[in-house]
Amino acid sequence: MKLYHLYIRVNRAKARGFKPIYQMVIAVGVFVLSTISLGYQKVETRSDQWKQDKIMAMYRRYATDFPQVQGITVSELQQLQRQGQELILVDVRSPEERAVSFISGAITTEEFERDLQQYQDSMVIAYCTIGYRSGKYAQKMQQQGITVLNLEGSLLAWSHIQGRLINAMGVTNKVHVFGRQWQLTSEDYQAVW
Repeated sequence: MKLYHLYIRVNRAKARGFKPIYQMVIAVGVFVLSTISLGYQKVETRSDQWKQDKIMAMYRRYATDFPQVQGITVSELQQLQRQGQELILVDVRSPEERAVSFISGAITTEEFERDLQQYQDSMVIAYCTIGYRSGKYAQKMQQQGITVLNLEGSLLAWSHIQGRLINAMGVTNKVHVFGRQWQLTSEDYQAVW
C-alpha cells in the first residue's frame, strides 16, 4: 500500500512540474530495488577441490609453452623438504609479490644468477604464483645449460597442501595474486592483490 501512495505522490509532483524531485525519487527507488536484489543473489563459493583442479588445468595449459622443462609437484617438494634434501628454491616473482609471502629459504633470480657455480650440484626449483613465469625462467636457464625444475601450480598449489609461507613479519597465510579471478588459494589462505 505504501508503494501505491508513493506512486500517487510522485505523479502529483510530476504533474505540478517538480521534475527534480521526481528524478530523485526514481533514483532512490532504483537504488533500493537494486540493493535488495543484490542481497538475494547467490554468492558462489568454490570448493578447495574445484580450485585445485582449476590451478592444475591452468598450469597444464601454460606448460605447453615450455614443454622441455621438467616439473615437480608441491607434494614432491614438501616430501624432499621433510627428508632434509638440499634444495635451492628460486622465487621468480617481483619484489612486491615476495613482500607478501615466499617459501622459507627461497632466493631471488638475481641471487641465484650471481653465482651459478655455487648451485651447480644442487636441485634447483623455481616457482611463481601458478608456474608460468617460473616455467619460462626454467626454460631460459635450461638454454644456458642449467637444470631448473618448475614447481607445478607454484604458490597457489602450495597453499592447498598447507605449505609454509613467510614474510618479513614471520609465518603468514597470504599469497599475492593478480586479481579477484585468481582467488584460487586454499580456504586457509588469503589471496591479496
